[in-house]
Amino acid sequence: MHIAITTLPGYTPEEKKRLARALKEMAASVGVASFTVSVSVKDLPMEKWTEFIHELPDEKIIIPEADKSSKRC
Repeated sequence: MHIAITTLPGYTPEEKKRLARALKEMAASVGVASFTVSVSVKDLPMEKWTEFIHELPDEKIIIPEADKSSKRC
């Protein structure tokens, strides 16, 4: 399993590592073998964020924003 995270810039490498570790532990807690889990974190500039979010197909977003149609970052 690979977990891909796209975030706005500003998180430190240590914060990203802590998040990745927590996601790996959470995956293990629901039965995913931890050795099969990898996590990537990609920074996306704020000026590209809205376009990125609005181009994601709804079926690809597991936990959506409150209202994708009216959310303007």
